[in-house]
Amino acid sequence: MGDINKNSNLYIEAARVLHEIYDKKGSIKTCVHKSSFQEKQMLTALVSQTLRFTKVLETVVKRAKLLENNRLLWNDGMLARVLLYDFVIGPGLYKPGRLKVVMVKNREVIVGEFDRLLKSYGVQHYSELPSATTEALPRYVRVNLIRKTVQEVVDFFIGQAWTLLPTPTEFNSFMEQCGNLVDGQFMKDFHLHDLLVFPAGTDLHNSKVVMEGSVVLQDKASCLPAHILCPPEGAVVVDSCAAPGNKTSHLASLMGNTGTIYAFDHKEERIEILQERMELTGVTCKVARCMDFLRVKTDSQTYRGVEYVLVDPSCSGSGIVSRLDEMTNDQASVSQHRLQQLHKLQAQILRHALSFPGVKKVVYSTCSVHEEENEQVCEEIYLKFKDRFKIKRVMKDWPERGREGYSKADRYLRAGPSSTLTNGFFVACFKRRRVPKGVESPGTETESNTKNEDIEIDCETKNNESNTENDTKNAEDGQRMEGDKEGDRKKEAKKRKKEKHEENEEEKKEEEETEMTEAKRKKKKRKKEDLER
Repeated sequence: MGDINKNSNLYIEAARVLHEIYDKKGSIKTCVHKSSFQEKQMLTALVSQTLRFTKVLETVVKRAKLLENNRLLWNDGMLARVLLYDFVIGPGLYKPGRLKVVMVKNREVIVGEFDRLLKSYGVQHYSELPSATTEALPRYVRVNLIRKTVQEVVDFFIGQAWTLLPTPTEFNSFMEQCGNLVDGQFMKDFHLHDLLVFPAGTDLHNSKVVMEGSVVLQDKASCLPAHILCPPEGAVVVDSCAAPGNKTSHLASLMGNTGTIYAFDHKEERIEILQERMELTGVTCKVARCMDFLRVKTDSQTYRGVEYVLVDPSCSGSGIVSRLDEMTNDQASVSQHRLQQLHKLQAQILRHALSFPGVKKVVYSTCSVHEEENEQVCEEIYLKFKDRFKIKRVMKDWPERGREGYSKADRYLRAGPSSTLTNGFFVACFKRRRVPKGVESPGTETESNTKNEDIEIDCETKNNESNTENDTKNAEDGQRMEGDKEGDRKKEAKKRKKEKHEENEEEKKEEEETEMTEAKRKKKKRKKEDLER
């Protein structure tokens, strides 16, 4: 490349890093770290911003025919993109050397193509052009029922000249309508009664209802755990990994700001953020505690009333659409070692949550797409607790389930940009099994089975040691034992069939109870809204 020093030119190095990212050789951080360029922070910023605007930059490169007419670019599309970003959108070129000639020579055609894009997208500034971090996900707005009713918030937006569209009755139609929303239109969500949907890119940060805490800007997927846990008013709840507090405030909203929510986080600064958020949203039923959830004594008197636990632990965050590593589909950006560490911690937290003596329901969630943090954690813990808990299938009209190959895949819930117009997310619901009166607890049954196995082993040992029994008797005993085993297998199969039937009947009954409760809640809410009008 002529007299350009590859080791000192920002743009040559940025292009090289981008090639490595797209070749799946590492994440942004890893590839920048390996670079010989001295100003790592500057290099990271340029790579990240180029990735953000990559579609726009690629369009301009093609329309302006930069690679065809400029030998200095060496037919390198990545090099053209990084130069374009700094030249037009960014702070300006930084020591570009001879590469500056390319941009200056083509200034008129470059600016012309960018202006065409401005008109096409209806924006005024280059920085407002579509970026990869603004993938076409709707803007979701959760109504904080502590401050206002859904109807009051709807009326507020209508008063601000927004138009409320009817929510389609079919999910596919709902998805299509979400994609067709334009400025000035909004609607109620298809699944969640306290969620409103606005066009992608809608900026409501300075809206009165946001600033006063009447609504919370929260992705739909992040709203699922609280709805699935669904604690009733007056319940005692634990939010095991609570900060920054969106899910805590959502639980309080659904509970009518009654009962008690024990909110844990082990970092003081994060607890401070949570407290600020609780104050903004008017939550008074929480007890915030700065401590590691794994150190909580679940059998202490303090937590004897706990019946509902939310587990949303630290994760890779690989489901968040705005993560730059996800823009290149770089699954290797989270190392296997890191995933194993997260898996171990997540499994410990979920196991600890299930150890509360009176807990009825535990909801586990992550904003990760990796099976190691999702299905694998739940399957591992389920095997240890299956005598006491089942994994309940929730939101039966939800379109996406767990990954294939796992025993409870159809009971897990997954979300993602293409299937549900949300960030990537995973949710599982553990529900305590009902033990009929007069039936021994699973623990007792397990001990009994262990004793029976010990007796069989002892008998077998004694038979092997006995030299007085003849071969015929041994054969007869073997046949008898084989017959007994076959009988045991049939009994076990019959038992499993019976358990499956009972579980289905139990779920059917629970669904009916849930529907009745939901109907009562809606009736109560409508009555309240009518009185307020």
